[in-house]
Amino acid sequence: MSPRSASRPRAAFPLVASLLLGPAQPAVAQSPEEQARRLLEEGRNYRAQGKTKQALDNFNTIASGFSGTDSVDDALLEVGRFHLEVENDAQRAREAFEQVAQRYPQSDGAPGAYYYLGWMSLERATTAAELEDALAQFSRVQLLYPRSEWVAKALAASGLVHRRAGRLPEAVDSSRRVSLEYPSSEAAAGAHFQVGHCLALLGEYRQAMEEFQQVRNHFPRSDWATHALNRITALYRLFASDKPVFALDPTFSVGAGNVLKDVRALAFTPQGTLWVASDKAKSAVPFGPDGKMGPGLHGEDLRTLSLSPARDQLLVASKIAVRIGPKDIRTFTVPIPDKPIPAPVDRVLAAALTPGGMLLVSDEERKRVLKFDAKLEYAGPFPDNREREVTRMLVDDEGGIVFLDRAEKTVKTYDEHGKLLRTLGPRGEGFELKKPVDVALDSFLNTYVADEVGSVRVFSPQGRLLTTLAGPELKKPKALTLDPAGAILVYDDGSERILRYR
Repeated sequence: MSPRSASRPRAAFPLVASLLLGPAQPAVAQSPEEQARRLLEEGRNYRAQGKTKQALDNFNTIASGFSGTDSVDDALLEVGRFHLEVENDAQRAREAFEQVAQRYPQSDGAPGAYYYLGWMSLERATTAAELEDALAQFSRVQLLYPRSEWVAKALAASGLVHRRAGRLPEAVDSSRRVSLEYPSSEAAAGAHFQVGHCLALLGEYRQAMEEFQQVRNHFPRSDWATHALNRITALYRLFASDKPVFALDPTFSVGAGNVLKDVRALAFTPQGTLWVASDKAKSAVPFGPDGKMGPGLHGEDLRTLSLSPARDQLLVASKIAVRIGPKDIRTFTVPIPDKPIPAPVDRVLAAALTPGGMLLVSDEERKRVLKFDAKLEYAGPFPDNREREVTRMLVDDEGGIVFLDRAEKTVKTYDEHGKLLRTLGPRGEGFELKKPVDVALDSFLNTYVADEVGSVRVFSPQGRLLTTLAGPELKKPKALTLDPAGAILVYDDGSERILRYR
């Protein structure tokens, strides 16, 4: 190419081409189907990025402006999920899911709607009828949409229903179907874990450990693998030999100063955070898995710590109030016959949230456990009107509500409706509870009782003494909890330190 040709203006060819081709063609308008599909895809991307408001705007736009497209059922499903998971608004979530199930029963969003309707029923179920309602919703997914991706989740959830209803063999069968028939589904790891858990509750400890190991083998990168290792560790310590083996860990050290003075309660979260309620420090203080102390929750006259049934909220009970999570502080009153002004509950001993959403408060003055609904309306004593000095309350992994009664020297477990399920103490074969001060339960319903006289005892679900921890280091146990792997943490008031047995 010559220098002259190289310097020739380059606009000539585009100009000629435009003349030959004629005027620019207008962009092709998108069809409503394509517009709705793009809005749905963008909304899901927003949701994945945590931009929940923008995501909801997109989904609502589809629901209101593109109701005749194939994307409306998916958009309504996402609206329901937003209300359920972000706003915690069960009523609006249910309305969205019911729209999908009733107006678009042949859509690919319908099985998801039935699944969520079942899940919402399961979360709040407190009766056999409510559990059966949840199971019916999950069964519809399997029966009406056998090729849907929601079938695996519905099967896994059906296993949870059977477990809540006490039908452990059926829970194993339903959960095992997920791992066998849908091994690549999102529900497979959790279902496999559920098989191991139910086998442990059935007393098949060796088989349970094998199932948990399979979770680790097949899903090594999932969170379930970590949970499975913890369960294997706990089961091996308890049942690998004729007697459980716990040894004091001399390397364990956590907390210092006022945090370890006048400790009233301990609580371990599934995420590995140890909470210490210190009346001297006037706060509940968290220690992370690395042992570092985090910001505490202030409180005067602290009494107990407990976790919500879902293990996602910490309850801090003080003398005059109960804190649920970091900000929700609740006080209580009870009506007085023939008087217009109710009386305050200002001598709280312990508190717990039930699976059905009731808040139980142990009242030292009235010697009753009082029941309050979500609006803090008094709903009567629990489980009956007998006098009780309940100094510890917790909810076990199967929904049982556990009381430690200081006067009776007993540990009793009730269901949501006050039916007595289990009783331990005050004495039995090989033991006597002299001054029980705290209680904990592991995932297999074994009971751990700290006795201020100087011991920690471990009992089977049937109340049989499995082992006793004692020694010169246990001078005066005051508080007790278990870590996710089943290690026992005890606050000893005599030495003002937390001991770990593993």
